[in-house]
Amino acid sequence: MVLDRLTAHKDVARRFLEEARQADRVAEYGELCTADYVEHDPGMPRESVGLAEAREVYRGVAEAFRLRHSVESMAAEDDLVCMRFTVRGQHTGAYEGLAPSGRTFESTGHVTCRFRDGKIAETWFNWDTEGMKEQLAGGSAAPA
Repeated sequence: MVLDRLTAHKDVARRFLEEARQADRVAEYGELCTADYVEHDPGMPRESVGLAEAREVYRGVAEAFRLRHSVESMAAEDDLVCMRFTVRGQHTGAYEGLAPSGRTFESTGHVTCRFRDGKIAETWFNWDTEGMKEQLAGGSAAPA
């Protein structure tokens, strides 16, 4: 039973990060997360936000970038799933005052998801936003 629960949590976490089903995490938030979901990410305007604000922040990112997240490794224990990931994107829309550049970026990060009743109740993201911004500014090129 514990392995079944951990496997189910890992499947939900992977789907949430990789946006596999609908290629749109904005739509997935409501299905995969609890109503009182909290997202922590130092790269957001506010470090901790609820479900509605997390959706809006991600919507802005998704509208500005053609994104692809890949899970590189994953571990699960009790109600937690931790993932190491790579995010790749192309700057196709306005973002934080930057006009679309067409530039690409590649960045790495970690996220921990806490589950309650089979859904994600809380996440802690930590990824290289400064590296992404440097690449978008032309500081270093991301692999094609």
